[in-house]
Amino acid sequence: MNDKDIPLANQKVVDKTLLTADGYAVAQTTVAPGGETKWHHHTHVKDRFLVVQGVLTVETRIADRTVSRRVRDHYTVEEGVVHHVKNETAHDVVYITVQSGGASDIVLA
Repeated sequence: MNDKDIPLANQKVVDKTLLTADGYAVAQTTVAPGGETKWHHHTHVKDRFLVVQGVLTVETRIADRTVSRRVRDHYTVEEGVVHHVKNETAHDVVYITVQSGGASDIVLA
């Protein structure tokens, strides 16, 4: 099984790979209202989110911290940190993710 086979998100989350290279990847994700990913972490890579449209909610399991990021805001989730993202608004959220630091993986929590 590879990461493409893992049911990470509900049908309201559309992920589009923009670039992959040795040690990093760039993707664009659109999250419709009510969309969210499952709780997960990455063993070797950081997620760096840059919000380009709407308001993205990023939740981590570090002291149950929740943050919201708006257009032009960014947020980094370190490797090993259990997290998920969701759209709690009435409008689409679009963000760019840059993963770097090693081989990408998804470990469901």
